[in-house]
Amino acid sequence: MPRTTRTRAATKRPRVDTAVGPRLRAARKRAGLTQRQLAGDRYTPAYISALEVGLVRPSWAALTFLSAQLGLAVHDLVREARPGWDRLTADLHLAAGDLQVAVDKYTDLLEAAAGADAALIRRGRAEGLARLGRARDALPDAAAAYEALTRAGQSSDAAYAGYWLAYAHHQLDNTAEARALLHQILAEVRAGLKVQADFKLRILVALAILESWDGHDDRALTLLEEGRALTDEMDDLRRAVFLFQLASSYSETGDHEAALRAGTAALPLFEAASAERDATSLRNTLALTYLRLGNTARATELAAEARELSARSSDQALLAHVAETEAQIALAKGDHAAVRERIAEALDLARATDNTHAQSSALLTLARSQRQTKDRAAEATFSQAVELLRKVGPRPRLAEVLREWAELLVSQKRHAEAVDLLQEALGA
Repeated sequence: MPRTTRTRAATKRPRVDTAVGPRLRAARKRAGLTQRQLAGDRYTPAYISALEVGLVRPSWAALTFLSAQLGLAVHDLVREARPGWDRLTADLHLAAGDLQVAVDKYTDLLEAAAGADAALIRRGRAEGLARLGRARDALPDAAAAYEALTRAGQSSDAAYAGYWLAYAHHQLDNTAEARALLHQILAEVRAGLKVQADFKLRILVALAILESWDGHDDRALTLLEEGRALTDEMDDLRRAVFLFQLASSYSETGDHEAALRAGTAALPLFEAASAERDATSLRNTLALTYLRLGNTARATELAAEARELSARSSDQALLAHVAETEAQIALAKGDHAAVRERIAEALDLARATDNTHAQSSALLTLARSQRQTKDRAAEATFSQAVELLRKVGPRPRLAEVLREWAELLVSQKRHAEAVDLLQEALGA
């Protein structure tokens, strides 16, 4: 009788392995392999399919072969499922700036997630994709997470998803949608929604950039000054890195509770370190705003603070923006030698970090300086800026550069060419 019971139970559970299969399938898809390609000349596609759906249990030899095909360690396929630690690991990689690693981990987690858990994972993946510059890919995840978390009444989590949804819209030139979302989230935060101070700072900076872009420098300045009060308490990134390494070590030794404790302690420190970057960005944006308002002295002070902060954090992408800001200040002072020096630095840093926004801004500032000094290279510099902006946008900046290039051509009595540029500017 016991044997019969076991036989019947076995027939009710034909799947013999539910852990390896999903991981194998996710890893294969991530590697871009078909089942036939993964099988190689040792196994059959049917065997790979049976493994992935859990109909057979792989031998150690099979696991060794398949992990080598996928470029993974065997334990990546067979390790015990630990949802809490796995999710935290993805969050920590995201906070630490290991963006592609985080995106891959979130993608794996989505295989078995549902409901609010899936929404939170999508929110994390949306942030990773957005920060990688893949706004079009981030948009569906951010929108789905925002809607699901809002419906579930998880207002704070929904606010974070809404920020990345606005970020994606902004990158795709849907500025009206981005502004509306950010204002809505800011209103909720001001009404008492519990979020971290660095998140409120991020919203204020994002809105200030949008307002400044539209020429509303007074509104931008008000938002930035509000945000400046939030930048006083910043934690040490090195402590966060230490805790992350400690958490990883605990995980490797099997002490998952200790790993969760250390990892949970590291996460807010990483987020605080990211707030320091936002504080640097805020000072840089403030410097530009004061410059537009004619206060070059204050702009110079704030740009110097931004340079010190960005140099301390070795953030080359942000330093490219700061150098370009300093070039704009030098241009306002009529110091064209300093303009050239700062622009050379900005362009080197921007190209090294693939920071196309800083690159286009630097080219425009250089073209303006060259135009003022009647340097014949101005037209070539305008042309470089336009070529870059036609590829990556944003379109409002493209229109701005086209108009200034047209003005240069008009001054040279090349009216027909100027008209062509102005027509393109209108379309942009």
